Amino acid sequence: MTLKITWKKGPVYPALIKGPAAGIVGGCFLVAGGMSHPWREVEYGFWMGVDEKIETTPSLVLNGQQIKAPAGSWHPLPHLPIGPGWTSGAAVAGGLAVVGGRREAAGMRSTSDVWFLDLSGVQGTWERLADRPAPAMVATTIADGDLLYTAFGTDWQPHEHALNDRNIYRMDVAKRSGWEVVTQFPGKPRWFAGVTVCNGKLYVIGGRDKPVGGVNDIQPYNAHRLDSDGSTVYVAFREAWVCDLETGQWKELERPPRAFGCEAFTVKDRWIVMTGGDSSVVYPEGVSVAIKSYEYELDFLCYSDEVWALDTRTNKWSCLDPLPYGVCSHRVATWNDRVFTIGNEIVDNQRSNAYGTVFEGIIEIV
Repeated sequence: MTLKITWKKGPVYPALIKGPAAGIVGGCFLVAGGMSHPWREVEYGFWMGVDEKIETTPSLVLNGQQIKAPAGSWHPLPHLPIGPGWTSGAAVAGGLAVVGGRREAAGMRSTSDVWFLDLSGVQGTWERLADRPAPAMVATTIADGDLLYTAFGTDWQPHEHALNDRNIYRMDVAKRSGWEVVTQFPGKPRWFAGVTVCNGKLYVIGGRDKPVGGVNDIQPYNAHRLDSDGSTVYVAFREAWVCDLETGQWKELERPPRAFGCEAFTVKDRWIVMTGGDSSVVYPEGVSVAIKSYEYELDFLCYSDEVWALDTRTNKWSCLDPLPYGVCSHRVATWNDRVFTIGNEIVDNQRSNAYGTVFEGIIEIV
């Protein structure tokens, strides 16, 4: 059995966006928060019907009113009570959770706010849940059934350093249970790591850090960047870890093919897929090269367009068909045999280093 994902461009998001929260609920693709143009944290969001099997016009109950709209086009969501930039989130328990982020109003610091757009009832309004135990921007947040997991993250000051918090937190959103510590990650602090649950196990792949005081533990299998004085200031981890959620035992796996900096998602409870991101090639000599590309049609420099999959049964990686162009600081949401990416951190100051990239992938097992 082989995993195949065929990608195409989807309807562009109505705003230049990077680092939002996203998920799919009942065939509706929900996106909220993030960073946009002109360099601002946003409180707005949009939704789009994506379930091709729905015979009637897709609809949501928002602010107590039923909203119907054609599939394949974007429509506004109720505004978040705050504008969380560089946030995270997932579809869980019949709604969209938005976890953490950065707020200029808080002195350009990370926040612990957790908001939930509950679409299972008759109101469809934002509800504040228990705060994340530790404030974080660019946290990694995923869902498994009604369970919401969040881990890692950074703060704006000092810039891009990983928070010294290796706890993996979990909440049963359906029960509004509050947060608990599931386990503690045994590796070094990081952010921008891919996290997913597959076959009862929690995987952590990649991630990066810009430690305060520089990188002191230099490993040749990781990717590094140097400052002008020759000191090593940045590390991207070429690592993969797995935790058995029943026993709490961690194990480090073989080195992945890249030092990944992107989200992860699970296919058929077997494969773990990594898409694009700020990822690097690490050569045997210890030299690392960040993967960059150029999108000629839209005229911007972007990040990796590679797609890799880990078969958890064989512990082998395979390179899949690439994305239409490179993406970074995007979010991933799955629905049946389809997967969507939303958002893109690019290199273009005129666009506030953001673009509303949407890709759709068709998942096949051949």
